[in-house]
Amino acid sequence: MKGVSAVIVMILILLISVALTGLGYLFFTEVLTSVTTAGEESISQSVTSMLSQMRIESVSAASNNIYIRNTGKVNLTDFTVYVNDGLVVPTSAPSSLAPGSVGTIQMPSLISGDIVKVTAAQGATARESVP
Repeated sequence: MKGVSAVIVMILILLISVALTGLGYLFFTEVLTSVTTAGEESISQSVTSMLSQMRIESVSAASNNIYIRNTGKVNLTDFTVYVNDGLVVPTSAPSSLAPGSVGTIQMPSLISGDIVKVTAAQGATARESVP
């Protein structure tokens, strides 16, 4: 009888070890998958931010226009305009601006001396004073 009990104990220990190893594998696989996904998203956002650049070509108080040029390597979208650090909703703005192209943002009003700042969803920012 004593020999049978030792065999059963060894089988139970072996089954418990295999079960714990399996649970550990599942846990660490899930953790590594989530860390990898978060890392990939962060790298993608960083690369997009580094490749996005724009410049304000000119600002006209007479026509209330801001002319922006995409000097980066990615399309720019979702432009936000600040005048003297206050958010201003433009009358019209391009929905997307391809690399190398110039777009016009029509503003409700601009006054000489205003500081205009334009940002894009990709992280590009440009700042200029109204002449």
